Amino acid sequence: MKKITPFLIVLFLVFGGKSFAQNLVINEILTSNTFTNADEDGDFQDWVELYNGTSAAVNLNGYGLSDDPTLPFKWVFPAQTIAPGAYLLIYCSDKNRTVVGQPLHTNFKISSNGEVITLTSAANATISQVPATAIPSDVSYGRLPNGTGPFVFFTTATPGAQNGTVGFNEILNPPTFSQAGGFFTAAFDLSLATATSGASIIYTLDGSEPDPNNLSGTTYQYKNVYPHHPGDATGALLTKNFNSISYTGPINIVNRTSQANDISMISTTYFDAFYLPDNNIFKGTVVRAKVVKPGALPSKTVSNTYFVTPQGSGRFSLPVVSLSISENKLFDYNDGIYVPGVDFDQWRIDNPTLEPEGQEDLGNYYRRGMAWEREANMTYFVNGSQVINQNIGLRLHGGSSRDWQNKSFNVYARAEYGDETMDYAFFPNQPIDFERLILRNSGADFYETHFRDALNMRLLKQSHVLAKGYQPTVTFVNGEYWGILSFSDKFDNNYFKRVFDINDIDILESEAQVEEGDADDYIAMTDYIATHPLSVQANYDYILTQLDYENFADYFIHNIYFDNLDWPGNNIVYWREKVDAPNAAYPHDGRWRWLGHDMDATFATTSEDINRNSLAIATATNGPEWPNPEWSTFLLRKMLENTGFKNYFINRFADKINTTYSSAFVNTTMEEMKNVILPELAEQIDRWTAPVDMADFNFFYGFEQSFATQRPAIQRNHIRGKFAIPANINATVDVSALAHGYVKMNTIDIKQGTDNIAANPYPWTGVYFSGIPVTLKAIPNTGYTFSHWEGASTATTDQITLTMSAAFSVKAVFVPTNTNASEPIYFWYMGTAIANDTPLSTLASSFEVPATDAIINYTSCLPGYPYAAGNPLFQHASMERRNSPTPINYIAAANGGAAYTASAMRGIQIKEPLATATAENTMVFAFTTANFEDIKFSFAAKNELTNAQNIVIDYSTVAGSTPTWTTAGLASSTLPLTADYALFNVDFSSITAADNNSNLKIRVRFSGTGDMTVDAGNRITFNNIAVHGTSLLSAPSHNEVKFLVYPNPTNGIVNVANVSAQAKYNLFTIDGKMVQSGNVGTSAQISLDGLTSGMYMLQITSDGKTETKKIIKR
Repeated sequence: MKKITPFLIVLFLVFGGKSFAQNLVINEILTSNTFTNADEDGDFQDWVELYNGTSAAVNLNGYGLSDDPTLPFKWVFPAQTIAPGAYLLIYCSDKNRTVVGQPLHTNFKISSNGEVITLTSAANATISQVPATAIPSDVSYGRLPNGTGPFVFFTTATPGAQNGTVGFNEILNPPTFSQAGGFFTAAFDLSLATATSGASIIYTLDGSEPDPNNLSGTTYQYKNVYPHHPGDATGALLTKNFNSISYTGPINIVNRTSQANDISMISTTYFDAFYLPDNNIFKGTVVRAKVVKPGALPSKTVSNTYFVTPQGSGRFSLPVVSLSISENKLFDYNDGIYVPGVDFDQWRIDNPTLEPEGQEDLGNYYRRGMAWEREANMTYFVNGSQVINQNIGLRLHGGSSRDWQNKSFNVYARAEYGDETMDYAFFPNQPIDFERLILRNSGADFYETHFRDALNMRLLKQSHVLAKGYQPTVTFVNGEYWGILSFSDKFDNNYFKRVFDINDIDILESEAQVEEGDADDYIAMTDYIATHPLSVQANYDYILTQLDYENFADYFIHNIYFDNLDWPGNNIVYWREKVDAPNAAYPHDGRWRWLGHDMDATFATTSEDINRNSLAIATATNGPEWPNPEWSTFLLRKMLENTGFKNYFINRFADKINTTYSSAFVNTTMEEMKNVILPELAEQIDRWTAPVDMADFNFFYGFEQSFATQRPAIQRNHIRGKFAIPANINATVDVSALAHGYVKMNTIDIKQGTDNIAANPYPWTGVYFSGIPVTLKAIPNTGYTFSHWEGASTATTDQITLTMSAAFSVKAVFVPTNTNASEPIYFWYMGTAIANDTPLSTLASSFEVPATDAIINYTSCLPGYPYAAGNPLFQHASMERRNSPTPINYIAAANGGAAYTASAMRGIQIKEPLATATAENTMVFAFTTANFEDIKFSFAAKNELTNAQNIVIDYSTVAGSTPTWTTAGLASSTLPLTADYALFNVDFSSITAADNNSNLKIRVRFSGTGDMTVDAGNRITFNNIAVHGTSLLSAPSHNEVKFLVYPNPTNGIVNVANVSAQAKYNLFTIDGKMVQSGNVGTSAQISLDGLTSGMYMLQITSDGKTETKKIIKR
C-alpha cells in the first residue's frame, strides 16, 4: 500500500484537474453591461459566471481568475464554496472585493473587444477558459447546452441562472448604405450591401423595425371617429398594416409628396378630426435595414432619412427631427400611445352624460411610465447636416395638452437603445450629454403663437430662476411632415446630475407632491414658517438658510408680472440638493429653489384681461382650489411679513420692470422669436390648423404686444395698491464718465449687457417707489477708483441707501487710480469649445494680452500618444476635457466679463496612468511675459482618486528648444493635492528672470508614494488656469497727466481729453513695438485707421507729464 499511494496521488493530480475542467466551468460572461443587472452598489459591471456541474461542492480558495494568460492568478478567490449544480457570479469591476458570502469583485475589468478569460485551480491547472471574443453591449457569451456546450451569443443574459436555449454562433455587422441620410435636390438610387457570406438584408420604408418574420405584414386596428359628445355614435374600427421587405436591388429615393398621405390621416383626438390635411403633405423617405442570417445574431438596425426637394437643405429654416417607429406603437386602438383609443371609448361608456373637456386620463395618450415607453429612431438635422442618429425611447408628455392633435414627446436616451446620451449642443451654455429631452407642442399656446413658454424662458435668463432651453424644430414621423415641435430641457434628476453634478435631490410639484426624493425638508420648513412669524428677524434669518430668497422673489415676480393664469395652484416645481450645507456654494447648499416651468398661459391671452391683478391673486387667503388655493400663496404671504424681504421684493420688481420687463425689451425679444418660426408657420397651419390661420396667429401676437406695452404701468399700480405706496418716483443715475465705471441700482448693473440697458446709458432714469429705500453702489472700471457722490447724496462711501419721497438724481464720481495693479495676462477658460472625448496634446489660452497665445504642451507617459479611437490605449494617460466646473480662480474679466456659470464651464483632466517605469505625464506651459513683471501662476485643481499626492512645479527661463528646469526662488515647488478643488498660487514675483521674458516655461508634474503606474480610470482635474503680471508699459511716471480716451474700444478714432494742443503721443503694440507717433493737435483726436484689430498702449506727453493707457481697436 505504501508503494501504491504516491502513484494514486499522481493520478489524482493528473486527472483530477481535468475532471474539474469538465464539470466546474466558466458558463457565461458579459463584457459590456449597460443595463442587464446591477451590483450591490447599483453599478452595471462586467461579470463572469461559474457553474458547478459536479455532484460535490467545490471550495475555490486559492483559485485564480484572469484576463491575462500570463498572469493566471491576477485575481485570487477567497474560500468561497460553490455548491453542486450552483452558479457563482463574479463582477469584473476593479473593486477587488473578496469577502466570503458577499458579492465578489475582481481587480480588473474585461474589454468588450475580447480577452481570454481563464479559471485556474490552486494547483495551477487550467480549469476553464473563454477565448478572446468581441461581444456587443448586453449580449452575453455562454455555453449551449448549459454547462457543457460550446460558447454562443445570447441576446438575453442569465446571470446566476441556467443559460437560455436559443443562442447564436455569429454576430453580424450592419449593412452599408451607398448614401447617408440628408437633403437632396434630385432623386437617386440607394444601394444596401453586406460583406457577410450567406447573409441577406431586410429593410422597411414605413418606419417599422425590419423583421424577417414580418415580410407578409402586421395588421392593426385604429379609429378615426370617437363619441365626443353624449349620444354620439362610436366610430368603426379601421385596419392598417406595416411590413418588412427583402432587399433585392437599389431603392429609388424620390420626393414622395405626390404619394397619398398615410399615418397623417389617422385621428389623434376624441373630437372631430378637422385637422386631417386636405392636401398631400411634404414627405421624406425613411429606410431602416438590418442584416440577417440563419444561426447568427441579426445586426443592429441602421436608419436613414432622405428628403428630396428642389430647395435641398434650404427647404426648412429650422432644424429637422425625423422620428421612425413601428406605427402600431403610436396608433393601435388598444395599445397605441398617441390616440384616444380604447381608453376613451371606455371612459365614454363609464361617463355617458359627461363632456370630456376639462377631464384627464380619458385616452390612451394619458398612459404614463416606463411600461408605455416605445423605442424609436431619432435623426436630427441642423442646417441640412445630420448631427444625431440614434435609437431613443418615446413617451407622451404633458397634462391636458395631450388632447391636442399634435402631441408632446418625452425623449429618452438609454443604453438598452444603444446610446446612453444624446451628444449634441441642443441649447447653448449646457453640457452636451443629454439623457432626456422634451419635444413640446407648446402646451396652452398650441393654437396661438407657439413660442410663449420659450419667450418666458428667455425673459428668465437674467434672473435667479433656472429656465429651460428652447429649440424649435420641424418634425417628421415615419417620413411624413408632423409640424413644429420644440426641444426643451426636462427638469428631472438627470438634468441636475448632468448640469450641476447633483446625485441626491428633492424635486416637488404643487403641494409637496414628490417627483424625486422626499418632501420631509420642505414640510419641516413650511411647518416652521407657520409657527414662527417672519417679522421676527431671527426667524427670517433662519429661513434664509432654507430657501434662496433671490430665486423665490424672481419666480413669483415673473409669474405675477406676466399673469400666469394656470398658477400658483398649478405648474409649480421646486427643488433642492438633499444636503444640510447652507454655507456651501450654489446650488449645493440645500436651499429650496423654484423652476421656470410651463408658462404657456401667460400674457393674459386666455382671460384677455391685461389688467388682471395677479399680485392680489398670488397673495390671497382662502383662494379656490384653482387657481390659487391657500397653500399656493402661503409662502409669499409669510415672506412679505418681513420688512427687509418686502422692500427687496418691491425693488426687485421695479428693477425688472425697468430692464427685462420693459415694453421695449419684451416686444423686441418677442419679435425676434416670432421671426424664427414665421417661415414655417404656413405649413404648420396647413398640417394641424393650429393656429387656425395666420389671422389668428397675428391676433394673439398683437395681444401679447399690447400686454407688453401696457403691463408696466398696470403692474406698478398693483404694487402701489398692495403695499400702500403713495407714488412712483423717477430715479436718475449718472457717472463722471462712461469710461470711469458704472452704478449698480439695487440688483441691476446699469451697463451694457443688462437687459434694456444701452451701450451708453448715462444719465439713466428708472421708475421706483416713494418711501421704499433703494441701494446704489459705485463700481469703478480698471484704472479708476470711486471718489464721491453728487446730487441726492454727497457721501464718500461707494454704497449708499436712499429713501426718497420724490424724484431724485445722483452721480457717481470716479478718479484715475495712481497705482499700477497686477492683471491677468493669460487665462484658460475650460468651456465647451474644447473638443470632448478627445485626447489633447496642446491647449491654447482662451484669453491673452500679448499677441500670441500661451500654450499647454502635454506629454503623456505612454509612447505613441495620442491614440485613435478603438485603440486599447485610447483615452489613457491623456489630457482631456471634463465636466467639472468650479468658481475657484475664475476671472470674469478674462472671459468677456461673463459671470461664472457652472453649466457653461467644463475642466481639463490628466488621466491615469500618471507614469510608467520610464516616463511621466507632464504639462508644460509656454508663454511670453514681454513687458510684464511680478509674474504669478494660479489654478484650481483636485485629485480624483489617483495615487498622486502632490503637484510638482519647476520652470525654465532660457531660450531655445531645450529647457533648463529649476525650482530656484520658488517658495514651494511641491503642492499637496486634495479631493476637492483647491486654489494653487505659484509666485514668481521674486524671480527676476521670469520678468519680461519671451521664453518662460512652467512645468507641472505629479508625485506620490503610491503606485503612479496604476490605470484605474481616475484623474487629476484642473480649471481656471491663469497667469498674472504687472505691465511695464503702463507704469505711470512721477509726472502724470490725467488724460481721458474715448470711445474705448474704438472702431477707428479716439478722442483725447485733458491735454494741451501741443501734446505728443506714441502708440505701441502690446509687445512694445511702436507703430505710430505724432502730435495730438487741436482736434484732440487720434486715428487708428489702418491698424489691425487688437490692444495697443497709448502714451501721451503733455506739459512735461507722461501717462500710458490701454486702448482697443475693434
